[in-house]
Amino acid sequence: MANVAGTTRSKKSKPIFKWLSFVRGGRIPAFLLLLAALFLQIYDPPFLTSFRDRIFDVYQQSRPREAQYPRPVVVVDIDENSLLNLGQWPWPRTYLAKLVRNLTEKGAIVIGFDMLFAESDRLSPNQMSQNIEGLPPEVKEQLSALPSFDAVFADAIEQSRVVLGISVSPESEGANNLGLSRIPSFALLGQDPKKYLKNYPALIGNIDELDEAAAGRGMISLDQDFDGIVRRIPLANRIGGQIIPSLALDMLRVATGRNVIIQTNENGILGFKVAGTLVPTDTRGRIWVKYANYDPSLYISALDVINGNVDERVLAGKLVLVGTSAAGLKDLRASPLTSNLPGVEMHLQLLENIWTQTYLFRPEFIAIFEWLGTLMTGLTLILLVPLAGARTTLGLLIFISVTAISSSIYFFVYNSVLIDVSYTLAVSLIVYITMVYSNYRGTEQERTRIRTAFAHYLSPELVKRLSASPDSLVLGGEEREMTFMFCDVREFTVISEGYKHDPQGLTHLINRFLTPMTDEILSHNGTIDKYMGDSIMAFWNAPLENAQHPKDAADAALQMIVRLAALNAALETEAKLQNRRFKALRVGIGLNTGVCIVGNLGSEQRFDYSVLGDPVNLASRLEGQTKEYGFSIILGESTAQAIPDYAMIELDLIAVKGKEEAVKIYGLLGNETHAKNPEFIAAKEVVEGFLSLYLSQRWDEALKKLDIVEERNRRLLKFANLYRARIRGFKLNPPPQDWDGVYRATEK
Repeated sequence: MANVAGTTRSKKSKPIFKWLSFVRGGRIPAFLLLLAALFLQIYDPPFLTSFRDRIFDVYQQSRPREAQYPRPVVVVDIDENSLLNLGQWPWPRTYLAKLVRNLTEKGAIVIGFDMLFAESDRLSPNQMSQNIEGLPPEVKEQLSALPSFDAVFADAIEQSRVVLGISVSPESEGANNLGLSRIPSFALLGQDPKKYLKNYPALIGNIDELDEAAAGRGMISLDQDFDGIVRRIPLANRIGGQIIPSLALDMLRVATGRNVIIQTNENGILGFKVAGTLVPTDTRGRIWVKYANYDPSLYISALDVINGNVDERVLAGKLVLVGTSAAGLKDLRASPLTSNLPGVEMHLQLLENIWTQTYLFRPEFIAIFEWLGTLMTGLTLILLVPLAGARTTLGLLIFISVTAISSSIYFFVYNSVLIDVSYTLAVSLIVYITMVYSNYRGTEQERTRIRTAFAHYLSPELVKRLSASPDSLVLGGEEREMTFMFCDVREFTVISEGYKHDPQGLTHLINRFLTPMTDEILSHNGTIDKYMGDSIMAFWNAPLENAQHPKDAADAALQMIVRLAALNAALETEAKLQNRRFKALRVGIGLNTGVCIVGNLGSEQRFDYSVLGDPVNLASRLEGQTKEYGFSIILGESTAQAIPDYAMIELDLIAVKGKEEAVKIYGLLGNETHAKNPEFIAAKEVVEGFLSLYLSQRWDEALKKLDIVEERNRRLLKFANLYRARIRGFKLNPPPQDWDGVYRATEK
């Protein structure tokens, strides 16, 4: 029975083991990431659309549309030269009437105005008679009898085939809806297209006198993306139940004399039929414009047309657009190829696309193929990366990328079809990186276990360094300027006596003291060299370089005093609750900066990452002097020079025990902010005055100054008592004639 049970458990465990083996190697996070990417591709947020459009821009920039000659469209340009010679815009409409007549005589098929005439001509004689004050009545009567410029312009329009520009408005306020009822209807083939067209609340049209004379009217409004580039132009929009054609579409209707047919199916609009030829669009009736390079030779100055200086061959049989390139009229747009183009250029490009049947295509089903491509590529990588390894699958990823990019370029160049493979490739790369990282992380976790074990015995920074560079596991060191700290608890023996029956409590106390002290050292980029009971030795600027090591060491020391005060407050509260005597922890901290040897020091059998040099010893001696001068933090001269803006007071010129060379030492009281405190500044000035008297051996004056020192800052009491005793000794036994002010310490 036991054998049977064991066999059964074995059979059950095999599928579980296989499943666990399959999902390892990062397959689960990679699959979740792929799933999220697929949902994002379906949702298609604006930032993805924008990125895709930029990719399509690159396609067009690399291979613009090749213009077919002769070009079917020309532009009559109200340019800077025309404005300079004929005056500022708007011109009297008699100028435009002359322009239309000359274009018609030269053989223009259709004339389309990329502008609005929503108001009567204020320069017309009848308007001027009303607007100019002080005119004699007979002059007003003569002006009013003259034909209006609008009538002259309307007559020229009526004698030609002119399509006036109209504009759909996103707001009803300010719109006039002029000419809305005169827009010709479309023939429909299939379902009602209105629900697929963008709806606007109102229209800005032209005055009735001009609109009634026109052969057509079309939208000059252009849809631009958030980056200001015009990529897609709607061939029609709607206002309520009325379909509004674009300027280009209505110009073609007038040119061919045939009604436009809108062809739809259950998914949306298929396109617009003009003279029996289908102009394909997306489901919302928009056409992707395939841009040719901007050609200024297609632009004819309006001045030349009005003056009759244009060769008939330039205009005969052409679709003519009237627009402006003058910067002051602010009709400038951007295409995927060029920024700051005249807005009329977009209508020119659209007309040429339709006339020559050279379009860009992006059928709706392309998005489905792109989604399937993302799915299949992602799943392939998820399956193969753990099995075949990173190198093999990297080759597969490169092959897929090259194939996808080449295919998309081929379809663009030879079929004008827009296919976006960038999203698929980006997701595939992320999936690949995720799985490679997961495999790497598994290997790294094994190394981490080893590092963690050794970190209990070696410095964590050293462990990291050794892990990154095993070659450094050799004896030796390097010279480097560093800052050193020694920190020791004052009167720790007395404190220990209170725990003679509670060694665990003493251990707990030491740990509570060392933890915040260590936190501050490490958070200020320091390295702990060693703990010596209640003492800490630390250094800065090794093993990692730190250009501001004196400042970081000083900041750490100041914060250690703050953290110690908080610890003492907590210990005092605990002592009161436990009804036992409280003894505050006090520390002395010595800081010194200098050049020493740092590296792996020790024997061939065992070595440690440590420091060696005279500046280290001096830091230790400075820590010992804190109890003599009554300062918690004492700096060596080199450290003090590196942080001149900190709040510190010069204490003495001292030769510490074991050294002949004297150094200036300073008491550190605070950072740059504390250095601006008026009380500190006053105390510092008094101490400096005292030291000047002391070094001049003016003992009586120096003693009086010490009284002021005590009054200014009670924290300087021990400092004052130290110097009082020293001065009294000098008064009994004066120093030698060559006394240099150096005090030679007799204690560490």
